[in-house]
Amino acid sequence: MPQLNVQGVTYPIDAILFDKDGTLLNFGDLWIGWFDQLITTVNRRLATFSSPPPPLAFAELYRRVGIYPDSRLWDPTGPLTIGSLDDIVTIVALSLFEGGLAWNDATEITHDALQSLDASLDWSRCVTPVAGLLGFVARARHAGVQLAVVTSDDHRNALRHLSLLSLADHFSVVLGHDQVPRGKPFPDMALAACQQLGVTPERTLIIGDSNGDMAMGKAAGLRAGIGICAAPHLSGEHLTLAAHVIRDYDTLAFGTSPR
Repeated sequence: MPQLNVQGVTYPIDAILFDKDGTLLNFGDLWIGWFDQLITTVNRRLATFSSPPPPLAFAELYRRVGIYPDSRLWDPTGPLTIGSLDDIVTIVALSLFEGGLAWNDATEITHDALQSLDASLDWSRCVTPVAGLLGFVARARHAGVQLAVVTSDDHRNALRHLSLLSLADHFSVVLGHDQVPRGKPFPDMALAACQQLGVTPERTLIIGDSNGDMAMGKAAGLRAGIGICAAPHLSGEHLTLAAHVIRDYDTLAFGTSPR
């Protein structure tokens, strides 16, 4: 029977659920640059109007999604960190509307920019694994622990990012925000993942970088939540619902107990 040892506490488990961004892959390497390119693409489209509205200001949009303009670091409680792609589209479109664009034009331009960026971005340069992740996943598989991903990103993006990390085959279940009625912090994704894995919530852990992950785990009745702070600027103070807070995966160890 597999066990995970965390900071002196031993958890008999059958499965671990993982958030994706900031948990499996380094958040800043992907999403800060992605957001820059999204705004740049939107502004290019605005410039094609016969009477173009003012371009979006990066500093203002940074504030709205939770990026610190001076340092280009991120707020772990902000929309870019916790929200879905739909949330980001709404924030950008609202900024366009406030700049004088009709709401239908604002949403169309933002969605078009998102699709264009999805096709043109060199994702392979942006997706990097959190320290110790690859070894931890290998150890978990060797220990017989089932693994799943539960992310606020879309399912298609999640599969693409896992493939770039050469991890797609290591996770039996991958669930995105677009596949459940309610995203985090509601329990829907965690419960669906447990059901698809064939495990009980009380023998399942969750690892994530936001309190939304921890809240989802608690609402679903998972055994415990482990918060991870892979970015140096994060202190972990935002993870008030986590049973443990770690910096990387090398602090976690597997063992076995007699059946």
